[in-house]
Amino acid sequence: MKTIVAILGTSGAKIDLDTCLPKEEFPPALYDLSLFDKECKEYKNSTEFLLENYDKKFIFIGTPCAIDFQKVLLKDSLKDKDVEFKEVSENDLDEIFEKIFDILGKHKDIILDITHGFRHQPIMAIFASTLSQFLHKKTLKIIFAKEEERNKKYKYIYLDEYIEITQVSLILTGFIRTLNFIPIKNIKLFNVIVFENFSKSLLSNDLKGVEKNYTLLKNELDKLLKNNDLKHLFKLFENIKDKLSLFDELTSKDIKIYQKYLTLSKITLEKNYLVVALAYLFEAIREYCSYNFKKHLKEINIKKSYELNTSVMDTITNFKRNYKENQIQKKYKNLYKKNRTNFNRISTIYKEIRDLRNDLAHINYEKNFKDIKQIINGIAFKIETIFKDDILKNIKI
Repeated sequence: MKTIVAILGTSGAKIDLDTCLPKEEFPPALYDLSLFDKECKEYKNSTEFLLENYDKKFIFIGTPCAIDFQKVLLKDSLKDKDVEFKEVSENDLDEIFEKIFDILGKHKDIILDITHGFRHQPIMAIFASTLSQFLHKKTLKIIFAKEEERNKKYKYIYLDEYIEITQVSLILTGFIRTLNFIPIKNIKLFNVIVFENFSKSLLSNDLKGVEKNYTLLKNELDKLLKNNDLKHLFKLFENIKDKLSLFDELTSKDIKIYQKYLTLSKITLEKNYLVVALAYLFEAIREYCSYNFKKHLKEINIKKSYELNTSVMDTITNFKRNYKENQIQKKYKNLYKKNRTNFNRISTIYKEIRDLRNDLAHINYEKNFKDIKQIINGIAFKIETIFKDDILKNIKI
């Protein structure tokens, strides 16, 4: 069932503050109703139009004086209507917001008229409406009768586009801060799937997905920056492009895969995704070691990259329990002894990552958030130093 919600005012009338009645005759105004496929017609105010053209549930919000004024002004239109009046204090922003938000949360199909009201009330209604769309995902149409001429002629418009722009601004601002895109239904201004897929791949350690979806995301932003209908959002789109420029190197063929993982670890760590950042560091060190081992493993047939990485790391960390199954250790029996110093440097960091991942996976009670982030920062610095020193560039066979 459709519900009509309207904010009541005194429509610019000169009223007696003691009785809340108009001091002089209240003239009607001409309303352009083309939005509703109706001909122009005179009404005392927007509320009268709603009452005469809808046979639904009505909820009117206003100060006691505004309600009393409208009851007298529209007494004929109010007859036999299902009307509920909700009083608010003129200057109580919390009360106004809570009333509107509560209504929007309880009713599914709503037309909200913000034409009338006192100063901040329509603004609070729009804000509550925007938030309600996020939390309740209800069907909502917001209408406003804007004055076209000084001779009291009004034309109805929908404010839905502005509400969606507000929603988009909030979502994209959150995306910039967290890199996590949380969509709501029915956004038509841009392709939300592109943003959503980028977030999913980034936060699930899917490097190929990040590379692919980042390219698609950049293309989508370029399209948005060419759409003049969205020019009021251009600065926001440009800000997103600038913030995401850190991902540009992921699409470069000159950047090694282990360097890409290190970059992703830094980005996710900055956004406080600690487990994700640690996973990227884990893969970074493994990929670096495998990259440097591959030129020595042409005679050893290990097809799966995971098996290769595991065999290489077992060799570097000297896991004797896997000696019989490890093809690298079988072929190069003195490899560990010849490279002990550099292998131990990597082994120490690798063990630190594994231990911390294990702690986080089993829920940690001892370390606080700042401590964990500082530890991961330290690990990232050590790995970056290893890459710069390139300590495995010349492995002794």
